[in-house]
Amino acid sequence: MSNAVYILSSLPMLRFGDAPPFSVATFRHRCAGVLTEEELDAFDALLEGRESEDPFVSAYQARETQMKNVAGRLRASAWGPDVRFSERMYKGYDVAFAKKVSDAFAKSNPLEKEEEIDRARFALVDELAPVGEPTVEHVYAFAVKLAICERWARLSDEAGSAEVLKVINENDPAHGQE
Repeated sequence: MSNAVYILSSLPMLRFGDAPPFSVATFRHRCAGVLTEEELDAFDALLEGRESEDPFVSAYQARETQMKNVAGRLRASAWGPDVRFSERMYKGYDVAFAKKVSDAFAKSNPLEKEEEIDRARFALVDELAPVGEPTVEHVYAFAVKLAICERWARLSDEAGSAEVLKVINENDPAHGQE
């Protein structure tokens, strides 16, 4: 078992929308000397979306699957009664999380939709890491929050415009033939 308290005692509090104090890669590097190999594997699985035997990672991945199922069902119903949707299996059902995801998909603005989904993820990891003595689950929760903050810090009007221009140019047969 690791000594997660050593890692956690040096971490700042993260709120949704905060600028990340450091990168996920830097955080992973800091954890390497303190977490066990099994915990580091779970850490990596969590951030890579891989399956894991770790209870925190399994619960988080189950909620990700639940989110995809809710989203798929909503999209399929919007396309009409002839569209079939097959849900993926997962353990457990979180009514509150499903409601947050449904509410997010009710937003007409795609950016607001993404923001609400990430806010739901932020709240989810707080629920999965029990209140009380610092544990490795708190390290995992911080990693997810840090990844979310890092993602939102990369979003800007300039980055969005550059990405749109890139897609347009990649799909323009005349582009690059000068």
